[in-house]
Amino acid sequence: MVFHSSFAPIDIPTNGVAELIFENRNNIPDNKPILLDAHSDRVITFGQFKQGVLKFAAGLQDHCDFQAGDVLAVFAPNTVDYPIALIGAVAAGGSTTPANPAYTVKELAHQVGLSGAKVIICSPENVKVALEAGDQCGVARKNIFVFGESVVDGVQPYTNVLMNGRQLRAPLPIANPVDQISYMCFSSGTTGLSKGVMSTHTNITSNLLQIDAVLGPHMNANKDRVLGVLPFFHIFGLSVVIHMSLFWGVPLTVMTKFDLPLFCETIQKHKISFSCLVPPILVLLAKHPLIDSYDMSSLRQIVSGAAPLSAELSTEVQSRLPHCKLIQGYGLTETSPVATIGDFSNPIEGSSGVLVPNMSVKIVNEDGKEVGINERGELWCKGPNIMKGYIKNPEATAGCIDSEGYFHSGDVAVVDERGSYSIVDRIKELIKYKGFQVPPAELESILLTSPIVADCAVIGVYDPAQATELPRAYVVLQPSTKPSDAAAKELMDFVADKVVQYKRLRGGVRFIDAVPKSASGKLLRRVIKDWVKEEEKAAKIDAKL
Repeated sequence: MVFHSSFAPIDIPTNGVAELIFENRNNIPDNKPILLDAHSDRVITFGQFKQGVLKFAAGLQDHCDFQAGDVLAVFAPNTVDYPIALIGAVAAGGSTTPANPAYTVKELAHQVGLSGAKVIICSPENVKVALEAGDQCGVARKNIFVFGESVVDGVQPYTNVLMNGRQLRAPLPIANPVDQISYMCFSSGTTGLSKGVMSTHTNITSNLLQIDAVLGPHMNANKDRVLGVLPFFHIFGLSVVIHMSLFWGVPLTVMTKFDLPLFCETIQKHKISFSCLVPPILVLLAKHPLIDSYDMSSLRQIVSGAAPLSAELSTEVQSRLPHCKLIQGYGLTETSPVATIGDFSNPIEGSSGVLVPNMSVKIVNEDGKEVGINERGELWCKGPNIMKGYIKNPEATAGCIDSEGYFHSGDVAVVDERGSYSIVDRIKELIKYKGFQVPPAELESILLTSPIVADCAVIGVYDPAQATELPRAYVVLQPSTKPSDAAAKELMDFVADKVVQYKRLRGGVRFIDAVPKSASGKLLRRVIKDWVKEEEKAAKIDAKL
């Protein structure tokens, strides 16, 4: 059976992302502070933001020969002017691909090359990586810029070059928003190579209005304050934090990265009332003694996402912060991102919420049969927010979007009588570390290049203390190497040198005699996961004795 959203349908916007924000449906005054820096006194008003976007767009055209359809890569941590660059390229008729600022040269070159980025803006800390990746991908050095005020390794601040000339009168009209790409965020694939997700203008604008239909009634632009601590290169931070704040006209205070004392201090100082967070941060809110040293009473609404939030952790957070309501959302980069979200009027612990407007879903079991209420199956999603597809990868696109337009999520869900969805399992073998996807096959391929490794398998092991999965390697050593703590550390360091920080083997290394495989040679990770379950069961029994 097909399940439909209980919300009234939204009208699908017929314009582009920048046009929708400039349309200013919520009558935001130009002099209203809209972007605030948590690390300084820097403030950007809504009028300054719009002017910055239009100058940035014109600067791209004049200095980088940026044409409609061209791509800007933003390779930087959160910064207060990140939204100007992000949306500036879109206002110029192009698209933006935001990249993880911790990427290695190889990882960045993959994204820049696949997306076809013509311009790169980076942070002072990662200029060398940007230059090397740009050289590999044929990006002209004159088209590489840096955030901040200083020249770094010969790379000019974008403000010196792009912001001193003319400005556009308005964002360039998007003739075909259903088809034209606005953003290309990258989502890890099970084979190791990340896939570029093509989000059209309609995908993003529709999802903004879908989210607004559920959360908008609970937001007050005159009183609320949003904290931007989630990474802006991730679709959750990009869409739900940046774009929703700009659409609502709610001031957004930007943190470069998560730091617990600064996080608490910022909430207290800026009277933050709303924040999107992930379960590992919620663990700290529930348990860390530092929380009691700050006035957190302004924080009244939290949306958790990017990874499952248990009912137990939700209860702990709300016991610690009784003035705060906590809901959970569900989605993927491919759904732009929100497919379901909780309702602050009726939070249900452990639930990922209800379908946003204009969404329909099927729940399909292992036999390919559509199932009903309180039955498990893979969640298939359909709506205006479903991606166009993967960049230059029609096979992967066809493999997850069927002929009826349903996106096969790879997540196992259950829906109850109230229309409340819970994600209960995952079909894909991806590991989720603090909301980031880690493909085990990538780590296995790296480990197999080590001279001391004969064979290996990598799985995710859940750590309740951090409310996240941790990548753990099970390794068969070469006969010349004996199992030891030193060998385990050598392999953890070996992997750490070759991957972005969130892909490290934080779950450790275990040595085994043989990797379990099927008769056809397929690696059987589920067998190793059964080992882990038995270990955990035995540990619980020992603890009781």
